[in-house]
Amino acid sequence: MRKLPFFNRQREITRMQRSLERHSFPRLQMSLLVGITGASGFAASYVLLHAGLLTMWVRYLAAFGIAYLVFLGLLWLWLRTKVQDYLELPDITSSNSPSGNCAEVSGVDASPFHAGGGGDFGGGGASASFDTPGTPLAETGSGVGNAVGDALGSASDADELAIPLLVLALAAALVLSSLYMVYTAPALFAELAVDGLFSAGLYRKLRGLEPQHWLKTAIQRSIVPFVLTAVVVSAVGWGLALAAPGAHTLSGALAQAR
Repeated sequence: MRKLPFFNRQREITRMQRSLERHSFPRLQMSLLVGITGASGFAASYVLLHAGLLTMWVRYLAAFGIAYLVFLGLLWLWLRTKVQDYLELPDITSSNSPSGNCAEVSGVDASPFHAGGGGDFGGGGASASFDTPGTPLAETGSGVGNAVGDALGSASDADELAIPLLVLALAAALVLSSLYMVYTAPALFAELAVDGLFSAGLYRKLRGLEPQHWLKTAIQRSIVPFVLTAVVVSAVGWGLALAAPGAHTLSGALAQAR
């Protein structure tokens, strides 16, 4: 009985990544996927707002969850478009080589790989008012009056800066997470290509392979930046609700800051 060749998953992923970087544009493709994902998040937030979900941080979190599902769906589409084109599979026609080169596996042709193509976060907030007994400043002395005036001025300045700073934090979180996904795109696509092909059944022809479904790979490599960004975006929504009581959207909060 012919002995099946040995498969090294990490070696094949590295080989696939190099091929992707040579023959396609994985970062450009990921930029497109990230752009579509972001647009879906904005659209989801808009729909949820008009559906009556006014609380900003809850709506932001829900929209981000929807956007993540869209992202996983886009990865599935990317994987499906070129499932027959993954290259450099282990050569199982060579029965004596444990690290055989890539060739034909049970009629599956290992042809060169070409990678396939592929809110307005804006809810209501809490408001608060503080009533304190009025005491004439003249009775407390001019020094205390000046101190109170300075403190109120500083608080006013802080309130004016709060919304712009929160918007900057929102933009920074979205930009950094997008750049991370684009930068790591070759490695992510390479793993998806290898796991997607072998999860379809080809791994049964090889030794030494630990089968892993492509979806597990996709979640493992993308969940951390998405979760961290979702936490920041939700926190920004909560902060905007406090800084701009009554605002249900980002544009509404910015209008109050002017």
